[in-house]
Amino acid sequence: MQRNNLAVGVKLWALICVIIGVSLTINMMLTCVLTGIGFVYLVVQKNWRLLRSFGIFYLLLALLLYLIRFHGLHMLVFSEFYVLMFWSLSPAFLVAWDLITTPPGEFSAFLSRIHTPTPVILGLLVMFRFFPTMKAELKRVGRSMQNRGLTAPKQILSHPAASCEYVVVPLLLRCLQIADQLSVSAVARGAQRPGIRGSYYEKPVCRQDWIWLAVWTAGTTAVLLMGGIRL
Repeated sequence: MQRNNLAVGVKLWALICVIIGVSLTINMMLTCVLTGIGFVYLVVQKNWRLLRSFGIFYLLLALLLYLIRFHGLHMLVFSEFYVLMFWSLSPAFLVAWDLITTPPGEFSAFLSRIHTPTPVILGLLVMFRFFPTMKAELKRVGRSMQNRGLTAPKQILSHPAASCEYVVVPLLLRCLQIADQLSVSAVARGAQRPGIRGSYYEKPVCRQDWIWLAVWTAGTTAVLLMGGIRL
């Protein structure tokens, strides 16, 4: 199902509001309000994949916090502090990942409309698409290794250096190929042309965008009023 992305300006404002709320509130448990707004935010945009994966992660954090608070759970792998840290930063992770996975065309159209220099646009696009691209490439490399029988535990444990080489070398080659493709694509789309460029992906701000600007502003204000402001 196709995503119903909100305007990029709304996503940037949502990220700013979440960062302010997480950074300034005294009661870190109240960041669950921002996370709840974030879940509704994903539903409106039909971003089901992020909603499903992040929902499972957040439920796991909630369960760990419950066990720590009411049953005295002490974990051996990492400190209970990290559970609270991930809980409080969860809305920032959610909103930031939604922004990062925004289609590059919509993002570049927004930046061009606000007169952002072309080198800055290209740099931000590469930075935002780096992690999703690396994730996809690692999945392809893993699938290729699996087809050749190179992912068996016996193979990895008996030849760890070779196993690392099987992952790193194809990944580096793909990075070089992608870099060349990006350069050719940028030139073909007129990245060197001065002035404001048009875009097929340009999206006007609609009523739903204004509503979500108000929702994020009100939600962040409520969290700061209820939890107190750290000065």
